[in-house]
Amino acid sequence: MDQEQKKIFDIMTMKYPALWAMKHKTIKGKPLTFSSSHNPFANRPWQEELLNDKHPNKIVQKSRQLGLSEMAATEALWFADTHENVNVMYTFPTKAQMEDFSKTRIDPVLKASPHLSKKLNKMLNNVSTKAIGTSNIFMRTSGDGSQGEGADVDMYCADEYDRMKEGVELAFVESLKSSKYGLMRRWSTPTIPGRGINALFQKSDQKHYLHRCEHCNTWQEITMDSIFQVKQNGINRLTNEIEPGTFKFLCKKCKRELNRWNKGQWVAKNKDVRDLRGYFISQLNSTHISADDIKKREYSYSSKQLFYNYVVGMPYANTSLILNESDVRDMITLEDEELSRNDNYIGYVAGIDWGEPSWILILGLTRNYRLQVVSLKAFYRSESQPLYDVKCAISHLKPFNPNLIIADAGYGADKNTELFRAFPNATYTCNWKTITSPYSLIHFTDRWNESSRMVTVDKTSKMQRTLQSIKRGYIGFYNWNDEMTQTLAKHLQNVRILDNEKDGLVYQSATRVGADHLACCLSYALIGIDRLTKYGINVSQGYKMEFINP
Repeated sequence: MDQEQKKIFDIMTMKYPALWAMKHKTIKGKPLTFSSSHNPFANRPWQEELLNDKHPNKIVQKSRQLGLSEMAATEALWFADTHENVNVMYTFPTKAQMEDFSKTRIDPVLKASPHLSKKLNKMLNNVSTKAIGTSNIFMRTSGDGSQGEGADVDMYCADEYDRMKEGVELAFVESLKSSKYGLMRRWSTPTIPGRGINALFQKSDQKHYLHRCEHCNTWQEITMDSIFQVKQNGINRLTNEIEPGTFKFLCKKCKRELNRWNKGQWVAKNKDVRDLRGYFISQLNSTHISADDIKKREYSYSSKQLFYNYVVGMPYANTSLILNESDVRDMITLEDEELSRNDNYIGYVAGIDWGEPSWILILGLTRNYRLQVVSLKAFYRSESQPLYDVKCAISHLKPFNPNLIIADAGYGADKNTELFRAFPNATYTCNWKTITSPYSLIHFTDRWNESSRMVTVDKTSKMQRTLQSIKRGYIGFYNWNDEMTQTLAKHLQNVRILDNEKDGLVYQSATRVGADHLACCLSYALIGIDRLTKYGINVSQGYKMEFINP
């Protein structure tokens, strides 16, 4: 290569991250490559375009084990190396993930590359900060939005976006406002439809990786429907063992075997979308993972959702606990909202979710032990009157003289103090807990603390119970034409139960794909009903109801 060619190559490596990576980056001591005709682990042609794409707002919905963490680290290092005086903010859900990434993805590259090692500022080389020339890479946890406050950032990278703590992204996004680059990079294995990375992907141009069938020239995306059983007796149904060659990736049109070694192409489904670039890639495209391997894991995963998330790269939700509008509409058992206590009910419980606005649901227990939503309200704050929304809530609650009021403990301590002054014998706050251990006692019993006036519960089981109660027709609602009843239905439809994995154990958590305030109110109210009826024992065994006097 003569000097002129070298100069052109150097310019090209500055421009294209993939060329830069091939020049400066190694993986386990070997040069980085994107294509191979013999090594299935080195054959990942989809990575090249994804890495070279310099769109300002890029997201990747992916499965695990595709080398995309390497590509994310590569783009961050390329940007810091080839641009003067820029800052990269790279976030992770946990401190342990951040430290592991720094030590296993960044440090080995800096050490192995003479070019980067020479530019590395040894005085600013620690687990959370890497100074490369005049630029910096900051690695932080995304569990706290304060990590992004006051930082001027040119590239923001969010790893495992679906595990990011809700609400903290805004602080990091704001740190990009003064940058002339303003690059955003978010990628994650998905969880459930319409949440996190999948919600972003649905709004993007949706690039999918297509393969061409060598036999019929049909371009197609490889999905689970591309896997066919070609050896009919290859599965031991008792042990789920699979003989080699039992499953193959076949063309959906001609049913002949697909060659996944050949380079495919990225094709956007929503070509008119310009502002958000989205990529989807899964293990089904990887030549080192066979169709037999995919099916073995499908049989072995205890959670269908986690199989689709981790292996297929797709969101998945158990539809049995997803509410529809009809689940509420079919249980309209009251003509209109009620405004005060009456003799049709032997007890009332209010659930309150503080915020802007603050939401209130009042649940009545009828004399034949049916549950009836009797009132729904939303009260807004006032710029001139302190605690105006709380005072409105108190005024609304007084005619009902509720037996119990269960209010959100996580927002607005001053609101709960004011509420307690008005209803000292009825008010409790609710402390949601997401329990990850199967041995926690909170799974089964609520923890009531009389001195602090707080009840601690497992959020997941309470939300599951709320959804199940509605599905089974245990709760009545009022007047479908009332806007608040329709809002309650929407909030309930936004609740999802999510499978998670931690230290080899699968646990569930309650989450949402939109506003869920009135769903929380209903769950709070049901906690109060449990308290009044001693978890239904008084009702189911015909005991005389011993209520807390209002």
